[in-house]
Amino acid sequence: MKQVSVKHSISLEEAEEHYQLSSENYSIDSAESHLAYYRDKHPLYYRTLLNHYSK
Repeated sequence: MKQVSVKHSISLEEAEEHYQLSSENYSIDSAESHLAYYRDKHPLYYRTLLNHYSK
């Protein structure tokens, strides 16, 4: 059975870049809709951004 490595920490820069790339591929014009999509589909990246910007 193939093992999949799980990344437990993501740098802020990596999370910001991932969010920007994700928004470029998201077709609905509402920022809230993209944020909800991002929170659901990429929770690790979302938490990294949330933890940094909620301080």
